[in-house]
Amino acid sequence: MFSRIFLSCCAVSLFPLAPAFAQNSSQLPPPNSPIDQLASGFAPVDSSPENSTISGLLRSADQAAKNRDYSSCAQFLERVVAIEPKTRNAWNYLGWTYNALGQYEKAEAALRQAIAVDPSDLRAYNNLGQALFFQKKYDEAILFYKKQIALNPKDPWAHTNLGRMYMTKKEYANAIPELEIAQNISPQDANIQFYLGRCYARSSQPEKAVKSLQLSVQLQPVPIRMNDVAYELAEDNLDLPVAEKYEESAIAATVLEMRETSLEHLSREDLFQATRLIYFWDTLGWIKFRMGDLITAERYVKSAWLIYQNKSHGEHLAQIYEKQGRKADAIKMYQMTLALSSESTLAHDRLSALAGPEANLDALAEEGHKLLKEVAPIRIANKGDVEGFAEFWILLSPGPVVRGAKFISGDDELNPFAKTLASASYPDVFPEATEVRIARRARLSCTHSSPDCRLRFTETLAVPAGELPSPPSSIGGSVGRVVLDASVSAAKLIKKVLPVYPVLARNAGIDGVVRLHVVISRDGTISKLEILSGHPLLVQSAMDAVKQWVFQPTLVEGVPVEVDTTIDVYFSLNK
Repeated sequence: MFSRIFLSCCAVSLFPLAPAFAQNSSQLPPPNSPIDQLASGFAPVDSSPENSTISGLLRSADQAAKNRDYSSCAQFLERVVAIEPKTRNAWNYLGWTYNALGQYEKAEAALRQAIAVDPSDLRAYNNLGQALFFQKKYDEAILFYKKQIALNPKDPWAHTNLGRMYMTKKEYANAIPELEIAQNISPQDANIQFYLGRCYARSSQPEKAVKSLQLSVQLQPVPIRMNDVAYELAEDNLDLPVAEKYEESAIAATVLEMRETSLEHLSREDLFQATRLIYFWDTLGWIKFRMGDLITAERYVKSAWLIYQNKSHGEHLAQIYEKQGRKADAIKMYQMTLALSSESTLAHDRLSALAGPEANLDALAEEGHKLLKEVAPIRIANKGDVEGFAEFWILLSPGPVVRGAKFISGDDELNPFAKTLASASYPDVFPEATEVRIARRARLSCTHSSPDCRLRFTETLAVPAGELPSPPSSIGGSVGRVVLDASVSAAKLIKKVLPVYPVLARNAGIDGVVRLHVVISRDGTISKLEILSGHPLLVQSAMDAVKQWVFQPTLVEGVPVEVDTTIDVYFSLNK
């Protein structure tokens, strides 16, 4: 069972979610995270211009955090500590924000500074424990959770996180007492009840497990919580009819909210909902598997797999195939799962058992990479004989019915393909006929050497803004930096240096996309460049090229500002 971060007021706790969704969204809080009064205790003691600026920055940081815009929140707080490093709670708040962004080394540094400024800080030790936890510095994390508890014995977050730390180490006998203390402090906290349920289940206390898990749903009857509990009940083979009821309710509520999704008004929440629904399908399929309904189980889990290939969906579908006696299909699924995650012990063990003791698992996993490339690719006629890469949004409903297609970014020559994609035929990946609409991101690649372009759906939660955002409010000074969608910043590019294809990558048959985080200075040159994703053999070439790019200056109210954005660099063996 994977986990994700749950961000609570001035602390960070771990919030479990369905398998695998957590792995891809571990830096995001749940939709109703109670982020409020974050800057309490910050108020400046005088009304000097400098303190007035700090006050404005802190208010803006609060607003950004409430909007889950942690990148902007961090920028405001960085300015605060630059102006006055000893501003009360500022370093802790900044460390908390870095944790939310998944920048755990930076979080650790900020939180150690928070403790240096104020050793009696009632929150920094817990947040530092979180930063260490996500760097897998478990023993050190335990030490700081305990320091937090020594300072404040009734701190529910520290007790909860210490319990979760022991859970990670599978020390359930140590975890339960900490979580029971947290429960007594915060009896209405659904997270704590959920953690307790998991610990009780793994400590052979099924009745207590079911009671705590059901109580967590009663305390927080929302789709994500229902899904968490349903999956946990299925994993532990506890009260499967209740698990089925919870999951069907979670799916129905989510589908209802997704009936009006539109590409013209696409929001980040629309994509969160779509991603959740995929994992909800996987959970329901897994419950059906546990109940012995293999036909329904395959339908739901296969839909989840076809939309998004990941370790959890692959393991589940492979086990369903095994149970159906489809040995060859099960082997292929385990191969692809192992290719996706070499840490899948299940895939490793089952593949070894099915393929036989003489099988070369490394070779099978390598073959799995090739099999993955053939999962549901869609061919689109290249009537204009164009070449390049581009990304599109495609809105689909069961049938499948295409509700629309929209160009996001990439080579302009491929922009007209939006009309073609809107009328193309797609495989039906929906397990049931409903009114749901799912916006899917797809990558189109075309070459002169092929009569067809290849369209492949990808997993992402990025939402293109499509226009210049309004400057942040209440920042206590002039606008220093704005965040732009990649398609907007690309339109301002005036000098583009193409990357050199690395010889090692070409010889190894490696292609793909390198995604970079960049900050464009006021004069249009690159002032900051960071790698977000991409194959190691391609990264340096992409960075060497992009750092030479030049953009038109971006103006806000006539004043040049820095731009925070992302850039995708495409490498194709056919070009």
